[in-house]
Amino acid sequence: MPFISIVLIIAAALFAAAFFYVSRIISSLPKGRAEEHLLSQDSSNKNLIACIGDSLTHGNIGQSWVDYLRKEFPNYIFLNEGINANTTWQVLQRLEPIFECKPDLIILMIGTNDALGSFDIDSGLRYKKNNNLPEVPSFEKYKEQLVELIDKISLSSKVVMCTLPPIGENKDSLVNQHVKKFNDYIKLVADDKNLSLLPVSDSLWLEIKSRSYQLKSDYNPKSFPLFRRVFGGIFHHYLLKQSWNDIAKAKGQWILFDQIHLNERGAEIVFKLAKKFISKS
Repeated sequence: MPFISIVLIIAAALFAAAFFYVSRIISSLPKGRAEEHLLSQDSSNKNLIACIGDSLTHGNIGQSWVDYLRKEFPNYIFLNEGINANTTWQVLQRLEPIFECKPDLIILMIGTNDALGSFDIDSGLRYKKNNNLPEVPSFEKYKEQLVELIDKISLSSKVVMCTLPPIGENKDSLVNQHVKKFNDYIKLVADDKNLSLLPVSDSLWLEIKSRSYQLKSDYNPKSFPLFRRVFGGIFHHYLLKQSWNDIAKAKGQWILFDQIHLNERGAEIVFKLAKKFISKS
């Protein structure tokens, strides 16, 4: 067998192994979920806080702000109920174990995948297929499902809502105009339900103003560029051991390493907002 063929086979095998390794990381559930807490039979009187959301809360694609809270408040129990790619409808399907844990506080940040999935028809169809959703995500459905979710979780726990991070770092982009609709509605619901609100969106945009280098590109919803950005960043972090901040900088981003997920700088902002709220509670 020619030498070049052997090299190509070895390279393909290494790539396949690396892809499998990273895919396993992405598909893994977050540590410290409600099911684990229930199985642990922990009878301590520690305050229990459930952080509910999607990959932005899960924190294995990008930095975990929940892990920051665990380090800051070692005498608290934090349930990480963020699941990668989850929409609001999916969160509604998995509430029972969380309720069984009887959290003292629920921090809710959900809607980014609803926004991504309702931004354009191709993204919507992709979300419906990949997540086995009953229908394509839409802003109208999000409004219905968010109210239903709030009504359910606020029956037994104190709830604080979070506005959503940007998608890409161009405030005037079409996608961030779309995200703004979601955030305006989150603020409306929080006000209507008399719930506390963490201004994640405003705080992140304020941080973006301090970006010290040029923004290189805007958000692209097409499958291949999206796949390349997300998986490229994950490969660089888990295999090449680069920080999420450095990966973001290489792409001209300040708080989002792949235009969707938080780097260390972005997660620190969410953490500080949650920390301040918890400390006052």
